[in-house]
Amino acid sequence: MQKKNNFLLLLFLSFFLFSCKTGKELAYFQDLNNEPGNIQEVRIAAESPLKLQANDQMQIVISSVSPEAAQLFNMMGSAVAAGTNSQVMQSVYTISPSGNVTIPGIGDVKVAGLTTDEAKIAIKEAVVPYLKDAVVSTSLINFRVTVMGEVARPITLQVAGERMNLLEALGMAGDLTVFAKRNTIKVLRKTNDKVEVAILDLNNSDIMRSPYYNLKQNDIIYVEPMKRKGAQTQNLNIILPIVTSFISLGIIIASRIK
Repeated sequence: MQKKNNFLLLLFLSFFLFSCKTGKELAYFQDLNNEPGNIQEVRIAAESPLKLQANDQMQIVISSVSPEAAQLFNMMGSAVAAGTNSQVMQSVYTISPSGNVTIPGIGDVKVAGLTTDEAKIAIKEAVVPYLKDAVVSTSLINFRVTVMGEVARPITLQVAGERMNLLEALGMAGDLTVFAKRNTIKVLRKTNDKVEVAILDLNNSDIMRSPYYNLKQNDIIYVEPMKRKGAQTQNLNIILPIVTSFISLGIIIASRIK
């Protein structure tokens, strides 16, 4: 009976030590104090409004007390709303490479480099000479973020609104795998004719101060695998059946020890 207890204790300690080591390696924000009840404040980067870019897609709706007059300044196509019989005006505009949207009856309006609120003002100023009581609404509809690499579910996220941070995106991708390099998370951001690549460290809470912590439209998050992933996977495929066999054998032997 004593031999059985010693065997089970050794088995438990082996798994416990392995779990502790793995937990320490996988923890985020290792610079923070983890004492229970301890509250810490971490400064975060200021959220700057998204700026519209060439090839962005916007929804622009121009309305007034006279629907017939307003219709002249909206795209004429319409579609049936899903699950209903009502007609919905198609008002999706793609910003041209030169940074303009073309409003029917008005012409080109420069919106690249503006926020959606600033674009609304610019479009209204262009429309008011023709429609005095014009009401303009604008929204960005192509705020997408792609998460790829060592995450549970590589995914392209369609963001509702204009706000998403790095942690939210990784969470929606199912979090990092155990093979992910947590100190070299790459955020790729296209600006004009170049791509900026920022390297962020999830082990350190300073990541929240980075201007790349708050994501922008079409950002790509790439999570690198650890260099030893291939070797670990190969070793695991070899060792796991052996360990399983030894555990099974140990359990059989232990069960026969009286």
